Amino acid sequence: MTELEKVYVTTGLKAKDHYVAKALEFAAELGIAYVERKERSMTKMREIYGEVLLVITDEAKLFVGEQEFFFHPSMAYTRIRRLKNGENDIVISRSGASPGDVVLDCTLGLGSDAIVFAHAVGEQGRVIGLEASPVIGYLVRRGMQELTVDLKEVNQAMRRVEVYTADHLEYMRSLEDRSVDIVYFDPMFRRTVEDSASIEPLRHLGDDSALRIEAVEEAKRIARKRVVMRERWYSREFERLGFTLPRKSTGTTNYGIIEI
Repeated sequence: MTELEKVYVTTGLKAKDHYVAKALEFAAELGIAYVERKERSMTKMREIYGEVLLVITDEAKLFVGEQEFFFHPSMAYTRIRRLKNGENDIVISRSGASPGDVVLDCTLGLGSDAIVFAHAVGEQGRVIGLEASPVIGYLVRRGMQELTVDLKEVNQAMRRVEVYTADHLEYMRSLEDRSVDIVYFDPMFRRTVEDSASIEPLRHLGDDSALRIEAVEEAKRIARKRVVMRERWYSREFERLGFTLPRKSTGTTNYGIIEI
């Protein structure tokens, strides 16, 4: 069974007309089945339709069992505010992203890093975010375009992120040599052992496989400046994939770099 075959879209407990209209829109664009809520509890809905339900109210929430996911800029908001105040951001400093750069984020997930990249590269730059899960990618893409927060720089950055549902290896193979400045991987996001309800749906629906050496080779081919990977500080993936560690870790993660 494919991911989309196990996802159903419905409304909140009270099926207001505009909720139904939006749910039908989601169903049509994703190619998934819409089912009426009929004031049934989530427990009952899971019994009938399975563990994965996309529930539409004033916002869209993806439920995987009792865990839920909805798009929000999350830490990107805080990170951009800090950048505005002249503070450093570790992803930006490790990647060397600067105004006008083209960044390919191969593991979009919740999109926080992509939003910060979009702020750093500015209006003249470009950020492409790739998400393997059609449902997660769709929710993040709509959220990037529709959500408004009280910091204009975050709103501007979200609107500039280009979100595509794609396998990153296949996507990179379609690109010309030296066609982007920075390629970014965060494979540990899928495999984290931290107890975080916000990323449980990504564990369930996303690709949690290890980063392939073929992907790194493609990244090296298409990048003009740098390939960056985030992993646990003790990970052997840095060595296996040919990344160097320019600095010791000061936390639970570190960033490996391949200079082009």
